[in-house]
Amino acid sequence: MPGLTTPSTNASALSKAKVAVSRSNAPKADAAIPARLVGLHIESAIDALQPPRSNTVPVEYVTTAISDSTCPLSQQDEPQLPLTINELPPEILAEIFHTYMFSEDDSDLMNPELEGMVSVFLPNPRSAPLLFCGVCGYWRNVAISTPALWSAITIYDDVNLETVRLWLKRSQSHPLSLFVSWNRYNHKLPHLVEMLFTNMPRWRHVSFRLPTAKDMQQLLFKLVPQEGISPAIQLQHLHLSVEYLHFDHFSDFATRLSSFPHPTLQRLTWRSRRIPEFPHISKSLWANLQQISLSTPRSADLLSFLKACENIQFLNIECLYIEDAESPTTPASVVAPNLRSLNIGAVAGVLTEWLVLLSTPSLKRLSFGHQGGRGESIGLGNFLDRSGCKLESLCIRCRNPAFDSVEAEAMLRSSIFTAIPHISLRLAEDACPASFPQTIIAETAGQWKDTAYAYYEPKNYAYHLGWGTLDIARKYDHNYPFLVKHPKPIPKWWVALTEGPLTSA
Repeated sequence: MPGLTTPSTNASALSKAKVAVSRSNAPKADAAIPARLVGLHIESAIDALQPPRSNTVPVEYVTTAISDSTCPLSQQDEPQLPLTINELPPEILAEIFHTYMFSEDDSDLMNPELEGMVSVFLPNPRSAPLLFCGVCGYWRNVAISTPALWSAITIYDDVNLETVRLWLKRSQSHPLSLFVSWNRYNHKLPHLVEMLFTNMPRWRHVSFRLPTAKDMQQLLFKLVPQEGISPAIQLQHLHLSVEYLHFDHFSDFATRLSSFPHPTLQRLTWRSRRIPEFPHISKSLWANLQQISLSTPRSADLLSFLKACENIQFLNIECLYIEDAESPTTPASVVAPNLRSLNIGAVAGVLTEWLVLLSTPSLKRLSFGHQGGRGESIGLGNFLDRSGCKLESLCIRCRNPAFDSVEAEAMLRSSIFTAIPHISLRLAEDACPASFPQTIIAETAGQWKDTAYAYYEPKNYAYHLGWGTLDIARKYDHNYPFLVKHPKPIPKWWVALTEGPLTSA
């Protein structure tokens, strides 16, 4: 269906690198790259960062603008010899490598440090950083001498332990990002965890999925050997998959985790149907958290998390299960005073039955996918009105045709919703007539008419309508916020059935 606007296409990985470099000619503070840079050459040099098609070293010419006022004019006018990429100083080449590997477009995030994804790399000769080592001796020397390139490792249970040992050695003292997914016990696991435990003071972003509850408990008791004590002094994000059918000492596990002492830990991913008994444990960890990702929480458990984590700003949920509001396990209403962004990939149940128990005065962004029907817009409007928040972005994905043109029109004609600068609404294709999306947007966009749109998305079997330029309708996979990069491009997230931007190593 022709619309008011059309969706944009994804940029290539190379374009991503160019844009990232253009934003800053200086390395990140934690990149461990020498500080001397020559910004003139970076934009052109990044073009050469493509895998060569033969044994020939790729060459990119970079024009120079060098003048010497003491030279005769005739000498100044003589053309300068061009530089090849292999004549660039090593610190510039190192910055290009780092940008290519780690730079992602986070321009639409409120706080990239708390919301951004964590890039980790599967050792593979066809992908960075090993790819750089196969180009030529100069590239190899630069790559090996840049610790940041070897500090983000993906480890599966078929890994070669010597490869892990080599990457840890090359990373020197740089902070580590570790993604460990070990599904089956084998003889290599004890040696691996000992190797990683030795480097625990360098842990910054870590994710662990281990075969048994016993393995996970041993991990935690290394991380927090005594309540209130931990050698992980740089840890900022902890991702734990605690999805075990039997966990005999879960209470002790939760108590020990809750006593983690360092305020650096502000992000937590908790993949478990069980939650700590918050009234009976230390709040040392939970009070520090500012971003949480949960897999499949029940609505009552989510309220318990929000009550315990009073400073939480960003919340991402894979699938929220709505319980009966009259359930004895449902706590009283909760105020989340600092929550700024709430993203729910999918809702099982009626979301507004849970929202009546929640108030979010600081909420700026709300995104969710649901299967609700008539009355949802009224409940959502009541929630926003009661919270008194000034929402800047609302994204709704609805697969239920019961959320139809009548419900959508009621929403888009309400002053509560027309005050929101960015609205993205996806309706099931059989929820409304084909002419409805463009008609209702033309009638209701008002002050936002310059950014209004309405079109059909065939991959999602849905109509997409709204206004504004910010569309945060995203569903992440179970590894979020870790982004495991391979030679083959993978989507960073999905919108319904449509892949988001692609990234690779």
